[in-house]
Amino acid sequence: MKKIFIHNLKIILPTIIAIIFASFMWDKISFEFHNPEEIIGYYSIFKHNPLNDNLRYIFFVGFPILTYLSFFLFFNKKKILNFKEIFLMHDETRDSKKISKYFLFSFFIIQIFFLLSNEFNLNKIDIFHEGQALSGGLNFKLKNQLWEGSFITTSIFVDVLSANISWKLFGIQSISSYRYFIEILNLITAFSIIIFIFKLTNGLNLNRNLKTFIFIFFSFFIISLLNNNTFSYRELPLFIFLIIVYEIIKFKKFSLINLFFLGCIPLLGIIWSLDRGIFIIAGYIPFISILLINKKFTETFIIFLIAILSIIIFFIIIGNNEFFLFISNSIDILKSADLHNGIIHPSPFSNEAGSTRATKNFLFMIMTGIILINYIFSKKKNLDKNLIIFLSIFYFISLIFYKIGVTRSDGGHLKQGASLCSIIFIYFLFYNLIYFLTKKLNFIEKKSNLFRSFNIIIFLVFVLSNLPENFFKNISTYKQRLIEYNLIEDDFYLTDKERFLINQLIELTNNEKCFQVFSYETAITYYLNKPSCTKFHHIFNLGPKKNQFLFIEQLKKTKPKFILIGGNYEKIGNMKGRNNIELSAKDRFPYINQFIIENYKIFKEVDKWKILIKI
Repeated sequence: MKKIFIHNLKIILPTIIAIIFASFMWDKISFEFHNPEEIIGYYSIFKHNPLNDNLRYIFFVGFPILTYLSFFLFFNKKKILNFKEIFLMHDETRDSKKISKYFLFSFFIIQIFFLLSNEFNLNKIDIFHEGQALSGGLNFKLKNQLWEGSFITTSIFVDVLSANISWKLFGIQSISSYRYFIEILNLITAFSIIIFIFKLTNGLNLNRNLKTFIFIFFSFFIISLLNNNTFSYRELPLFIFLIIVYEIIKFKKFSLINLFFLGCIPLLGIIWSLDRGIFIIAGYIPFISILLINKKFTETFIIFLIAILSIIIFFIIIGNNEFFLFISNSIDILKSADLHNGIIHPSPFSNEAGSTRATKNFLFMIMTGIILINYIFSKKKNLDKNLIIFLSIFYFISLIFYKIGVTRSDGGHLKQGASLCSIIFIYFLFYNLIYFLTKKLNFIEKKSNLFRSFNIIIFLVFVLSNLPENFFKNISTYKQRLIEYNLIEDDFYLTDKERFLINQLIELTNNEKCFQVFSYETAITYYLNKPSCTKFHHIFNLGPKKNQFLFIEQLKKTKPKFILIGGNYEKIGNMKGRNNIELSAKDRFPYINQFIIENYKIFKEVDKWKILIKI
């Protein structure tokens, strides 16, 4: 025992020192600030190079993991696999001890019942976030243009298509129909994540009852992440990708349908959500590498061929001009996202806001990496080799996914960015604990049949404890409630002050063909039922300086009589705890602001809003 302890200490101690050193080096990693596109955000205010946080993150997580790997390999030379053995997939034998699909379907049914029985969302409109989709959807409906008619900041699906699909699906243009469509998408996403967890749990080296217990626990965990918006419908393509990759790696299941979807997913992912699409594409790096190591050249060729064909078909469908605008628009967002949205990531082990959560995230990532190293290189392991290969790919994606927290490092985004890695960490932790109790202490194995009843009990307890109020009544009246919900007038979702403003603007712009908002209150144009006078219906992520000049050129062309500035959302997205610096539209986009000052004057003030009229 003492010998094993000393052996492990030789590996762990340098890793701890590496973490301390990485923490010390955090603020030392700093590059000169450059901002030729004059993108104004918190990085520009503090002269903070976007590379700083990205490289700090890579070093803080990567250096301790590489340190552990180096010492692990050095002190375990005779006990580790060689490189060729590590990533060669073996022929998987089907496990007869699978979790009953009744549990999977039960979770589906319960989620559906919860959707049917929940009260509908009657909250006041988020005139910024929801406005992005509503005004973008209206722009497309009135202009019949995609990237030509709107500057896309999240994705063409989120910004434009989601609202239009909801209106077509329910046969009415309303905020209610859009909100309910998003609920349906979130439900489908929940299904995909639960399917993924079902497959992942089935791969464990445990008996059926213990696997079922872990699956139920994980499903509760996933549902909690969905309920607090850690996951949303934007993650749907990512989990579809993970499910397919799992099937291929774990069972060497190279069906044509799997290869077809793998070829289409990169483009579909970008169309669905630009940043998530990039994360998925990054996941192809280790995945394709594994295929090539295993000499799956034909399968790799088919994936690339379908990917190229999907791009060609997409090009033909949307046309030459739209396609190249799609490319340039996406590049603009990717290049400027950090400077626009960036909040300086808190230093680990500091008293800065968010540091505790960020430090915890980093330590979880490091510990997960250490656990994975032991599984990858050790000859003796309690997990299937193909499953370990898949988990390595999943871990790589989880590290990329934390880019969400690196860039927009407030509490919510830090939690969201670390969510994938938390799944892997809890998966390892829970499995190894049960495996230890089962194999080493011989405790659970003898009592495993008790888990059959226990699993049903905890499932029922979860369901009963989460039943919405008026569960049975709401289900029985669901159809009528949905009809009434979709018929709710959009004005219902406005505050009294917002309603007064909209009525004023409707009267003023009755003869105007378009209307332009120069604030973050994007839904205004939707309520006026008018397209934006520029393609920038949602200006928060307007992009590089050239887009300010394009905005001005389009204003000169459309010559809107009125422009709206100010409002309740003027301070949205501002960084908290950093000298309370505020960045309104006039602060972020000075060239546009100067043009408006020179060509417009105040016509009327309505509460916090100012209606400008052309001079």
